[in-house]
Amino acid sequence: MQFHFESLDFSEYSGGSYLMDFGEISSQEEAAIIEGKLLTAFGNPAETSENYENSFNYVIRATANDGRSIVLNVYGMGVVHIGASQSDEITMQAAKALVEYVNAFQPTDYERTVYYLDFMMQLDIQVKAGKVTFGQFPISEEKAGELFSKWYK
Repeated sequence: MQFHFESLDFSEYSGGSYLMDFGEISSQEEAAIIEGKLLTAFGNPAETSENYENSFNYVIRATANDGRSIVLNVYGMGVVHIGASQSDEITMQAAKALVEYVNAFQPTDYERTVYYLDFMMQLDIQVKAGKVTFGQFPISEEKAGELFSKWYK
């Protein structure tokens, strides 16, 4: 089955849960490349955060060639996952087709900083010309406290 994909605003996502991993991602570098490919395919995410455990969210409508439509959520939590409100056969087909669709793109260059509070780390991520570089730096307890207060009100 063929699908057409379009990026939606986060307000159009009614919620869901984990459906599957975004392919076989075995490293932070591979996850960063997928994020760059998502940028190429769909532009900026519907939502971003400096929180490594919730760094981006895309809301993607997959419309099948027979007119049926599924809304998927692609989100970054260190690795990249796909969520949906249902887990039926067409949803799984749409999610697998989305992975193939996105993986056909070259990653867009980007750089950003996220914070991983579990390990009190700042992660500087850069993708340039398909290559990933990571900088990892410890953060102070004061900075961690500021971020915790900001994210977990």
